[in-house]
Amino acid sequence: MSEQEAPVLMSLSEAACAHAEGAMAATAGHDVAHLRRVHRVALRLWEVEGGDREVVEVGAWLHDLVNLPKDHPERRRASTLSAEAAVTWVGERMSPAQRALLFEAIQRHSYSAGYVPESLEAKIVCDADRLDALGAVGLMRTLETGGALGRLSFDPRDPFCQEREPDDGVFTLDHVFAKLFKLPGLLHTEAARTIAAERIEVMEHFLSALGRELGHPYRR
Repeated sequence: MSEQEAPVLMSLSEAACAHAEGAMAATAGHDVAHLRRVHRVALRLWEVEGGDREVVEVGAWLHDLVNLPKDHPERRRASTLSAEAAVTWVGERMSPAQRALLFEAIQRHSYSAGYVPESLEAKIVCDADRLDALGAVGLMRTLETGGALGRLSFDPRDPFCQEREPDDGVFTLDHVFAKLFKLPGLLHTEAARTIAAERIEVMEHFLSALGRELGHPYRR
């Protein structure tokens, strides 16, 4: 076989991307486009923060390998199941130390499971995933998920939870106040916090415009 005819070998990151695209069960707000955004932002964070690039990239691609709907009874176990599946798939293509980092990065990215990432790689994957819940894309994902679950868009009497506790099990917009505005304080890297500040500003502009249209001024 000539050099020109030799097959091009895929990197582990490219193979992980292809595997995730074929294996992931898409749900509202969690699809291949989400993986691509998380991977892109994870690389951006890695360029600033450092760490094992291969673990960061593969972790970003495979973090939702077992993807359960928001209202699934086993939702809290999804990140652990994803980590187990990812490490099994990677096999000997990573060292034992890398596989341990990969398992942590995927298992501990979950907000709902309450895990705290410890390694730099896990912090980067976690932050990249959380950043995708903020900004214009974060708002679109929130609305998509709320619609898929049959929730009302907002409470017309108090759309911004100014005189009540948020109830995102009933009102989609409440998710912004119940969870999303808390995310910047739960990020682990300075690079991610900088990006989050920009995205929160985008969200507040949207809420201010919505408040004007509804006749309910938005106040943070």
